[in-house]
Amino acid sequence: MKHPLFYCITLIVLCFSVIESCGTSQSLEHKLNSMPQKAMLVTEVHDFGINLDTLESIYPSGMNDFGDSIPKAYMQAWKDFVVGMAGAMRKAGMDWKEPYRLWGRAYFSPDGKVAHYFYTWTGDRQPSDEWKAQFRQVLEDYLSNFQFAYPMGRRFAQCGGIHLTPAE
Repeated sequence: MKHPLFYCITLIVLCFSVIESCGTSQSLEHKLNSMPQKAMLVTEVHDFGINLDTLESIYPSGMNDFGDSIPKAYMQAWKDFVVGMAGAMRKAGMDWKEPYRLWGRAYFSPDGKVAHYFYTWTGDRQPSDEWKAQFRQVLEDYLSNFQFAYPMGRRFAQCGGIHLTPAE
């Protein structure tokens, strides 16, 4: 027969194991909901413990629904998103002398509202930190008001490169 202290120690170890596993196994959904803003750099998303590849389970690509025949209206809706983003920057008085590039992935709710937008700057030319901070603020405002013109009736994602070219 085992000593009663053995069972007490075993129970304590088991409790700590359960507590530890609960703390580290937050659902992906919970992690997404705890993010402080819609627009975040990919590196910041990784700091939240989120692997972008795993988001596919919650936000599958919108283009998966269409096979080889993507509707023009869907592509126009994405173009409107991208062009609108650059337009929002200009409307906010942001100017840039050099072309900047970024890659981003938008995560949309079933009604076409933006739930999240994760991006990274690409290319050789990088904007200043001050410009990036202003970009993020304007982007956050833009995302809060944007409605994708081709809602899918489910969560979906769309990604693509964005080229911010200087005004002529």
